[in-house]
Amino acid sequence: MPKNTQADVEGGMVTPQKPKKIGMDGSVSREDVSPAKTAPLSPQTITIDVNERSRSRGILGMTRMKSMMVAGTGLALVGGLAYFLLQWFEIPGLEAQIDRLEGEVNRLASENNRYEVLNDKLNATVGELKGINIALNDTANRLEDTNQELGFKVADLEQQNQVFEEQNGKLSKTVDDLVLISNFLNETSEGLNDSLEQITAFLADQIASNQAILLGTLENTYRQRKDGWNCDYNSVFGGRTYTQNYNAEIPTTDFNSIMDYVSNRVLDELCFDRDDFTVFLGLPEYTPLTSNRLNAAMTIYTARALDWYFPERNENGLSHDDWSAAAFDCENLKATQRYRFSS
Repeated sequence: MPKNTQADVEGGMVTPQKPKKIGMDGSVSREDVSPAKTAPLSPQTITIDVNERSRSRGILGMTRMKSMMVAGTGLALVGGLAYFLLQWFEIPGLEAQIDRLEGEVNRLASENNRYEVLNDKLNATVGELKGINIALNDTANRLEDTNQELGFKVADLEQQNQVFEEQNGKLSKTVDDLVLISNFLNETSEGLNDSLEQITAFLADQIASNQAILLGTLENTYRQRKDGWNCDYNSVFGGRTYTQNYNAEIPTTDFNSIMDYVSNRVLDELCFDRDDFTVFLGLPEYTPLTSNRLNAAMTIYTARALDWYFPERNENGLSHDDWSAAAFDCENLKATQRYRFSS
């Protein structure tokens, strides 16, 4: 019996099969059928039934509510596990150590603030000490200048003392000579008339010698007064710019004070005219006036004046007789006999 092919099936043609017949004894028999392919297959209808889901699904097809419950449970488990692990791996004593370190940081911050305050105070103290140091240096410089001036003055006084010793020796010799004269007069009183001229001549020579000594002493005194005029110049005008820097200009506001000082130290003592010295200071080489120029002007002016008072041989100036008539005191000199630069 021919079998149905795939083409027959697809074409709707099949071969009828003999129907099976089951007997009472269970045997199967087939009835004969026509081998002709006359019975077509009836077309089959395929129906696809699509049912729409009434509710949305979540994780693994679960509902949204169940999914949220599962997620919340998972998060709780994860959080609990994390807390357990943190507690498990916590370093023993860490909290105490952190507290101690925080306390140490606070203490160090407090110490740092205290050191900042102390540093500010120290800076202020350093500034004050710098000012004191500058003042001490200025004082030391003035004291050094004063010491030098005193050294010069001591040297002048030693020289003057030596001159006085020499003059004292000469005066002692004169006294001895006068004693001899007295003895001579006593011994020769009977022949006084005969030796009167000799005695007069001898006394005249002694008087001239004494006057020469006195005039020399007066000259030395005047020259020492002239040389020591500025011994306490820095002390009197201490703190001024022109005493710290001798090339600094002397302000016009201090000029009268300077002239008062110079007059008291030199001009009045040696009978020099203050107005005449003021005119001398107006020369171009002494303007503007500084301490160095004042010193130079005083040196030159007094040197010229003393050359007039005590001239060398064949020089213009006062004579021995002029001083003798004035009793060896410049106050007794006539106005025309006193030194004047402007005359």
